[in-house]
Amino acid sequence: MVDLTLHDIEKLTKRFWDFHFDMIAARDMTAFIIAAIHVNLCIGTLSHFAKERPDLQDLLTKLLSFEICGEFMLTEIGHGLDARNLETTATLQADGSFELHTPTTAASKVMPPTTPYCGIPRVAIVFARLMVRGKSQGVKPFIVFLSDADAMRPGVSSRILPTRPGTKPLDHAITTFNRVQLPYNALLGSPAKPESERAEFLCHIRRVAVGTLSLSIMGISAIRVGTRIAALYSERRTITAPDGHSAMPIIGFSTQQRPIVEGWVQGRVLTAFAHWAVGMCPDPAHPTQHAIGTIFKATVIKASRVLGELAERFGLRAPWRQTTTSDLSERVNALGAARAPVDDRNSIKTYGNWRIRKASDRGFQSAHSSILPTVG
Repeated sequence: MVDLTLHDIEKLTKRFWDFHFDMIAARDMTAFIIAAIHVNLCIGTLSHFAKERPDLQDLLTKLLSFEICGEFMLTEIGHGLDARNLETTATLQADGSFELHTPTTAASKVMPPTTPYCGIPRVAIVFARLMVRGKSQGVKPFIVFLSDADAMRPGVSSRILPTRPGTKPLDHAITTFNRVQLPYNALLGSPAKPESERAEFLCHIRRVAVGTLSLSIMGISAIRVGTRIAALYSERRTITAPDGHSAMPIIGFSTQQRPIVEGWVQGRVLTAFAHWAVGMCPDPAHPTQHAIGTIFKATVIKASRVLGELAERFGLRAPWRQTTTSDLSERVNALGAARAPVDDRNSIKTYGNWRIRKASDRGFQSAHSSILPTVG
């Protein structure tokens, strides 16, 4: 994993941020998203418990060598921005173990890729409401093994969502748990009810604030690469000059120049903005990290609209170019959903009525199995 150490990930060192600033992210954003979730959200969350939990060392070693793919499961279909009110439960058993369960459709975990299609085992930090003797102890993170290299773990079901148009396939999924048995050491942190559930929750998800910033940096790479591609094309593509004989590159037209200049400026300014934002928030638990990360992300998403204009400058060739600015634009736009995939229960009516139905429902499997396969 580009020689990142646990120290780099936990302390957000320069090497950690250099990984996110690498321009190669624009070459395959799907791979970069997998790596970013794995490094920051999964390993990053575990790193804060490593000193007090030596039993995590073996898992961390396998994660750092990418023998296991790490995921982060917080939001649910019915709880996006209000994830603190999530419904997934982890009930303490008499022997000290836990039973992880999805009680309702709204409690289904949404977005993180969880299928065994990656070809290696997957483990996730799953947030669930700890129940002890029928009472809630607050939302806690749990270590949950989702799949082996070729099959889902018992009780875990993953339903793949349709691929976003214009993007490389990533097995985003809706994941449910049917009374999954977890060992006593699956819980990260204390089982006690905190004085402030809100404060503890924000502490547990502090790597989300880092992710808001780090994933958005990928958008800068897309803008810079897209601008470069458009500039090179505009220099090489020629038309007949007014004299009727010589060739004239289309970069000479102001309408061709404007989005290229804008993209170049946006790339330079946003890179400086990103370095400033990183320096302002060395501690992911600090409240300003959320604010600065959110402002930065909104700025990058808005600035990335220039990619759509650049795509128009390729004319007929745009759809067949190996790496088009329209592809980059689609991928950056997908970052907007990383905040909270589904933000209210009303979305279930339009998003989930047919997609979330059980595969055993009459006619469902035959009609939709090719679009929305279920694993587990």
